[in-house]
Amino acid sequence: MVSQDSKIIIVGAGVFGLSTALWLSRAGYKNITVFDRCPLDTKNYNPSDGCDGASADINKIFRTAYGTEKEYQNLAIEARELWLSWNREISESSPSALPPGLTPDDKVLDLCGNFFLAEGQELQKFHKDSLSLMEKLEPECRKLQFVKGDREDEERLRQLHPNWVETFHAIDGINNNNTNGFLDIQGGVTLADKACTYARFLCEKAGVRFVLGHPQGQLQELIVANEGSGNKVTGIQTCDGKSHHGDIVIVACGGWTASVIPEAARTVETTAGTLMFIDVPKERKDIWEMFDSKHFPAWSYRRGEGDEYYQGGGFPITKEGRLKFGFRGRKFTNFQDHPTAPNLRVSTPRTKYTPDPIKTIPLYGLQLVKEVIGKAFPELAEFGFTDFRLCWYTDSIDNDFVIDYVPGYSDTLFICSGGSGHGFKFLPILGKHVKNQLERIPDQFTDLWKWRVVEDGKICNGLEQGEDGPRELSKTQMAEPRDFKFLQPKAPALQSQL
Repeated sequence: MVSQDSKIIIVGAGVFGLSTALWLSRAGYKNITVFDRCPLDTKNYNPSDGCDGASADINKIFRTAYGTEKEYQNLAIEARELWLSWNREISESSPSALPPGLTPDDKVLDLCGNFFLAEGQELQKFHKDSLSLMEKLEPECRKLQFVKGDREDEERLRQLHPNWVETFHAIDGINNNNTNGFLDIQGGVTLADKACTYARFLCEKAGVRFVLGHPQGQLQELIVANEGSGNKVTGIQTCDGKSHHGDIVIVACGGWTASVIPEAARTVETTAGTLMFIDVPKERKDIWEMFDSKHFPAWSYRRGEGDEYYQGGGFPITKEGRLKFGFRGRKFTNFQDHPTAPNLRVSTPRTKYTPDPIKTIPLYGLQLVKEVIGKAFPELAEFGFTDFRLCWYTDSIDNDFVIDYVPGYSDTLFICSGGSGHGFKFLPILGKHVKNQLERIPDQFTDLWKWRVVEDGKICNGLEQGEDGPRELSKTQMAEPRDFKFLQPKAPALQSQL
């Protein structure tokens, strides 16, 4: 049974590992060590400088709208208050009191608004459900949501601040304005790399120890001992050959989870979201102003079905001048031999920094994003996409997280994963409920987050497809350098003078 004196090892210093470590340490757990293969202490979670976990990113969507999923809606609202408290803590700190990579001018949450859009004029079911649930459970929060095309809602926005009206129309160009949806001004973006840097700083202040970088922070394998009819994890071995004893090992390593826990191959699957970036030159102040978060929101858009299905979004410009666009309409997989379990193939992250690096992205997603962005924001066509990456998430069979003891290991192995592309917003609060599951204290998430596996004959978020499915990277046409350019419109033909 875990106790405050237990020696706890956490594998992974992303959102799940950081939040768990923070809440455990603040609750009196005295012996927590977090291992991660990336040198996060010197690279500050910079995705352009060797940090390639899903949490190492410049920004993430923060939303409180969740359709009919009241547990996540309520958790997001609770997390929002903690995010804002972190903003206040940072702004009130002296520069010397903050970790490298942060200044008092930095925010970890920017409430620029979150715009949910879908094709067509009729309000989509997810939009209706989100508004209805918010009205039922949080009527004051519902007052901060504004339906597209509703004149009364637009006037309410105008009374709050004229900038919100600009935000309300900032993305009218998507699908030639043939869209439905709503703007939620409770939402916006988290500044992911800065947020993780601050969370790690808070963990260290609370007594958490970090072992970072290769080889000392990189997991080689779990140390497993036979115990009667089952097994017991007694610690981990890192790539420098050292063994580290632990009473419990918490695996919170995102896309690498199934590569560490073979049994998790039927519980979670690593899938790639496609990210594209445009770096706007400093002299183009018109573009910087257009996409400034003072009047430009984070947005998501869905349209079509089958091969034409689009699920993606975009973000305001960063203070470095970078625009980010994401695509999750098809979530790609990369099956490889499991590193410790024979005859097992699992989807495994492949990034710019893995031993077998990838230096492009699937053409399929790129073409769809070019189409949507090119029509919505023709001002960007001259730049083309200047950078890209695959962001490897960990999907569960139903998009609920997987936070539970792994069966067959005598309560010594704990999985903390399955973020399914929507976990980052919960960084300040997630560990509160991880602690409950670890201590076997039932709460509203116990059943949602329990250990579960693919059921034969059922659609399980793509996990049922396996290596033979259509999303496997080895079967996918990849983009060439020329594909990252937008097609320039042809100049009109000159008429002859008569």
